[in-house]
Amino acid sequence: MNNPALKKILAIVIGIILFIILVFAAFRIFGTQAADLEPVDVVVSNIEKNSAQLSWATGTDTQAVVEYGTSPTALNFFAPEATKGKTHSLDLTLLSPSTTYYFDIRVGDKKYDNGGVPWTFTTKGVENSVVPSPSPTSSAATQPTPIQTLEIPDGTSGCTETDCEAIKAKLGKGCSTQDYFLCVKKLTPTP
Repeated sequence: MNNPALKKILAIVIGIILFIILVFAAFRIFGTQAADLEPVDVVVSNIEKNSAQLSWATGTDTQAVVEYGTSPTALNFFAPEATKGKTHSLDLTLLSPSTTYYFDIRVGDKKYDNGGVPWTFTTKGVENSVVPSPSPTSSAATQPTPIQTLEIPDGTSGCTETDCEAIKAKLGKGCSTQDYFLCVKKLTPTP
């Protein structure tokens, strides 16, 4: 193997093989790690007038922060996760009714979105809120609910006590908190 041309070709082939092995190892080590951090299967559920639930999955244990707002260019609100995990669920609360929200998910220093644009959802309006209605057991036996009346006391109740401590002892037993406050007010001098 004294041929210098053969030595050069053999050195080049060995160099190319080592380069391919190093590139493959780098992608194997570093390439999948970034993909494991990326949120997949992002779902918005349980959308109500003031709240929504976000869920997603990652390939490794991560802890993310959801950045959200009412404009796709101004995601000014933040909702961090409490713990690390591969399956994630986060409730956004104190939202406004009938409002479109945009959000992305930040893991470490990297922001993830929906292919270059934030994910989005719209909260329910006040008119869309579920109000349970009673279901009658029998249409013939259905009676209307009686209208309740509110009685505003005129300052006289069934309480006959005049001592504030005695009124306090009989609260709920013939004397009301209003009786107690009226008694205390009478004892307090006015300037």
